[in-house]
Amino acid sequence: MSVSISVDMLKGSFWYPQTVPRAILLLGVLIMIPLHQSELLGLMSTSTLVFGWVPLQLAYDVTLILSGVVVLYAMYRMAPEPPEEHEPTIESDESEAKPAGGEQ
Repeated sequence: MSVSISVDMLKGSFWYPQTVPRAILLLGVLIMIPLHQSELLGLMSTSTLVFGWVPLQLAYDVTLILSGVVVLYAMYRMAPEPPEEHEPTIESDESEAKPAGGEQ
């Protein structure tokens, strides 16, 4: 029973790959997680320079950060509008006019 509830909750979430762009976005995030561990690739001990002046580790980190920005922007563009019940409510002018200490 608890497994079916969690699967139903997942189907309603942003991360459930209902469309191809969302599946690609999920795959991109899952690929970025191990790529974030640059020590595993052996980049920390290299003295290779990119464009003749940028250390490879720095270029790798900047590229990973910029790809993360692209992923976040895609998430922002694909995110659904929040339902009406989550919209902030505007209180009436009467509640703002009342003093905080009670009636006077």
